[in-house]
Amino acid sequence: MVKQISKQVGGTTHLNLDIEESADFVYKSLKDKIYLVVFNDIWPLEGFNFLLRILPHYRIDSKLMFTTRLREVATYVAGDDRGLIYSMKNLSTSESSELFWKTAFLGDPQEMDPLKKQIGEEVLKLCQGLPSAIVAVGEVLATKHTLSEWEMVLQDIKSLMSRGLPVDQIALEESISALSFDDLPYHLKPCFLYLGLFPKGSKVKVEHLYHLWMAEGTISQDECQNNETMMDLAERYLNDLVQRKMVEVKEEETPSLRKYKCCWVHEHMQDHCSLKGEEYFFKVLDFGLRTQRRANKRMDPLLISLEMKKFDHLRSLLFLNPRDPEMKLEWPRRMFDLKKYRMLRVLSFERVDFQERGLPRETTKLIYLKYLSFKECNLGVLPSSIGNLSFLEILDLQVSSPIIIPNVLRKMVKLVYLYLPLECKTPNNDKLYLGSLKGLEILENFDTTVCNVADLFEMTNLRHLSKTVIGILGDLEQIVRRLDVTSVHASILFPSIKIKNFDCYTEERHSVLRKLLNCQILHTPYMDGHLGRLPRYYKITSSLTQMVLIGSQLKDDPMKTLDKLPELQVLVLQDDAFDGKEMICTKSSFKKLKRLELSTLNFLETWKVEEESMPVLSILEVKNCRKLQIPLQHELRNRFPSIKFENDK
Repeated sequence: MVKQISKQVGGTTHLNLDIEESADFVYKSLKDKIYLVVFNDIWPLEGFNFLLRILPHYRIDSKLMFTTRLREVATYVAGDDRGLIYSMKNLSTSESSELFWKTAFLGDPQEMDPLKKQIGEEVLKLCQGLPSAIVAVGEVLATKHTLSEWEMVLQDIKSLMSRGLPVDQIALEESISALSFDDLPYHLKPCFLYLGLFPKGSKVKVEHLYHLWMAEGTISQDECQNNETMMDLAERYLNDLVQRKMVEVKEEETPSLRKYKCCWVHEHMQDHCSLKGEEYFFKVLDFGLRTQRRANKRMDPLLISLEMKKFDHLRSLLFLNPRDPEMKLEWPRRMFDLKKYRMLRVLSFERVDFQERGLPRETTKLIYLKYLSFKECNLGVLPSSIGNLSFLEILDLQVSSPIIIPNVLRKMVKLVYLYLPLECKTPNNDKLYLGSLKGLEILENFDTTVCNVADLFEMTNLRHLSKTVIGILGDLEQIVRRLDVTSVHASILFPSIKIKNFDCYTEERHSVLRKLLNCQILHTPYMDGHLGRLPRYYKITSSLTQMVLIGSQLKDDPMKTLDKLPELQVLVLQDDAFDGKEMICTKSSFKKLKRLELSTLNFLETWKVEEESMPVLSILEVKNCRKLQIPLQHELRNRFPSIKFENDK
């Protein structure tokens, strides 16, 4: 911020003002006076318009003078006969080079690393002969000593200039990272700073990040546009941070509900993110968790010392275990009192081993919780008191081992996102009742052996559903009806269905599978069981992006049907999915296929791959296809260098 200075010299007052804080001062000082006011370095047009509003209606003898780096601002300010524009001459190429190297490098530029010199020349071109820009950028580079640091400055300047910021203004800031942050709209600042809570260099799953933003109130339903959900809003904000080169992302390989898979803070912003976060009360408490192996089960003393502290104000408590994915943190026998954290909104356990002691009782007394996660934890039983968490909106039960879940999830009527475990059961082997959760938007791992299919008809807001159907014809029939209803209302996007132990030896069962494959919104079917034959390609929805066939025992070459699916990107044929001897991938087939896996096709001898088939294939794995001819393997390796063969001999 610019300090306010007022100095009387003769009859003239020279003002150097922070405009936003001094509007009233300016108006009172100039009212009823003839004045000359000089405003230095005006470059947002909004700034000029603001000045006109705070200045009194000046008398005809009063004058205003503005300096700016941007011609469009000067043209706008001068207007129609309102003023004159004087353009300073830029330095010549030789003058610019001399000034730049004198500022950026004390030695002889000819003795500089050629790569660093090349970067310097690129930076110099961006300065466009402006002395102030040349000096400002040169002073920044003079403090950088490695090639990578010079490269980072160049990339940062290009990025910020693309958003309309003058190069010398960029360089004059304390750091380019600071300007990147200060230039953020208010609503994006807490979203960016939240990423500073995660270990440096770690990659955060975007769906997990979105949940945390929502639970913390970092994003609000009021900011959603049209039919946008909170998850859509979160993705829009993350995309803004990506466009500003502050966050990097990895995109999903195949179409899904989310565009991105994971994200991380850009290298040049990491330190600034952490430091700035503390100013905004984003604090990381690193208790140095060091879990010993079985021989010595002790929790780090620093964690136990948390018992002696009081954090009534704490809103988020995340137990992260990023060091060794094979190890879990063992929960201490004498747990620190969670009642101290009664205002918690977010509680996340990651790879924590609760063993036989179960969940600490105080957890279910945190009635203000909105987010609760047991991702990859060992937790044998979920206590029935979990139903007391009536404000919970996000519940992640994707534990790493089978778990017993009491039939109390129905009480959590505010749940929007529910992630069930891969393996679970109820105490009495009853089915979980979820029909009261009418607000669910995402439901993962819905298993018909544990859940009632009829409950899905009550969930009219579902946007994503992944489910497993095991063997029962009636369950699959209801699933197909639910998807047909969805096709009319177009509420569920990218549904995924896993069918296990479902053999189609009768027309009745085969008919249901044909109806499933014709559902217009189906994207990722996983089918385990005898099928015998595939429907004609025009009877299969064109929306399929992934397909897994296991033990299908198809008699006809599946490639002749599947190669015509326009959006198919992943195909897996496993465990005698095809009983024939020959497969053919014809010219220009599988135009979008990226991944192909052939595993344990015991009868396959010949596979013909014509030119221009699978043009974008990047992953090809062939395993345990023992009769597949060796010459073909060499041919495929020449065409697909990344091919992976693991055939048994």
